[in-house]
Amino acid sequence: MKYLKLKDNPKQALFLIVLFGLILRLIFFSGMGISDSLAYSKAANDLNTGNGIDPDSTLTLSTRLGMTSITALSYKLFGINDFSAILFVLLTSLASIILIFYFGRLLFNDKVGLIAAFLLSIFPMNVVYATKLTSDLPSAFFMSLGVYIFLYCEKKSTQSYSKYFLSGILIGIAYLIRESALLIALFFIAYILWKRKIKLTYFLVPLGVLTILILESVFFFQLTGDLFYRTNASQDYLVAANELHNYFGRLDFPTGLLHYPYIILTSPLLSLFYILIGAATIYLIYNKRNNMHEIYLWFFVLLLYLSFGSASFSQYIPFRAVDRYLSIITIPGLLILSLAFSDKKLLKKEMFSTLLIGILIISSIGTVYLRDDRNLLDSLDEIYPSLLPIKKPIYSDSRTIAALEYISDYTLPNNFHSYPDDFEKGFYVVHNKEMIKNLREANSKAKFPEELDNNDWLEVKKIDELILFQIK
Repeated sequence: MKYLKLKDNPKQALFLIVLFGLILRLIFFSGMGISDSLAYSKAANDLNTGNGIDPDSTLTLSTRLGMTSITALSYKLFGINDFSAILFVLLTSLASIILIFYFGRLLFNDKVGLIAAFLLSIFPMNVVYATKLTSDLPSAFFMSLGVYIFLYCEKKSTQSYSKYFLSGILIGIAYLIRESALLIALFFIAYILWKRKIKLTYFLVPLGVLTILILESVFFFQLTGDLFYRTNASQDYLVAANELHNYFGRLDFPTGLLHYPYIILTSPLLSLFYILIGAATIYLIYNKRNNMHEIYLWFFVLLLYLSFGSASFSQYIPFRAVDRYLSIITIPGLLILSLAFSDKKLLKKEMFSTLLIGILIISSIGTVYLRDDRNLLDSLDEIYPSLLPIKKPIYSDSRTIAALEYISDYTLPNNFHSYPDDFEKGFYVVHNKEMIKNLREANSKAKFPEELDNNDWLEVKKIDELILFQIK
């Protein structure tokens, strides 16, 4: 394609694409979130302060050592701030752009790799979550790197025992960051069935994963006395959370079966790209591109399991339909689209291919620009200095208190508390309307003091939807 003039120097072109991706991510910096991000941050700080794992925290998040330990290290090196919190996620997002290029080069050619790298650099979901403290992008990167090394050995016909073992180690690291990384086992099973043969070296991949699992189990056994602490905590939390939220409606038949198709077609972070990926798949099959088996197996097998499989070992609990959960199939999906864009027949229709790329660029930047979930803690950050001189008890919802802990570098004075059952005179309340709204949307059974909706308190300060009241 003519918009990739640097195709004769692919590494230079790749550098410019990564630089563009970095600039885009910094311009649309997301910052600390108000849910999972705060839980990861608190767990990371607890590691640094020697507090271990807080039993009152969201267990399935605080036990993800691959996420919390790296964030803890970043806090030690750079202090507690929005940049240090997301540094690991940002680096893995940029590393994924490099990785997808090498996937393209390995499976197809440099042109496909460069197009794929460019598409990933502007992919809205990746841009948005690259600067949020969430585990999806880092886990997907290490999982994909493990797949790359495996396929590299397969394509190069090398029987390097260390590389196959390393593939498993990397997937194990991905698991330490997020449990869903283990779904890649479905790809390996499908790959073996497609190949209709098993090589001795294949067993080194699960051995590498098992090595990481054993090391993790030993760590948790020393900490808690339970070898399967993370698994038990994760499964228990999963059951409780899904029952609390009525399984996010995914057990409702037949609408529950349509949740992932619905989010794919309606999420602005996904829809345009995924519609084109679907069209590209049909186009490539129609034109009999037969060298796509690995990519199709990775993309469609994992997508089917996310859509209909169970997240629990003991009972059927379907995955919640969330756009970021699809991070584990971003690389194969964009490779499918990139191969279609690089097809000679489409290249002859230069205006058509250029138009599609242009639409993707405009749509991606517009989508990210219009999002309202950037810098969510700005109002709290602004009001925090006004709260410090107050020595009387200050009450707010649990997430606002967690956010204030983060803003204070986890040195929040001990007069800050979550809402009591009954208010008394002389206290203060930080009424975070937006946070309350989000909490009620996340949990319809959540209860808050009735006075929040009907009060005659003295308003001390107001910033956006954040109000500081004094209870007279």
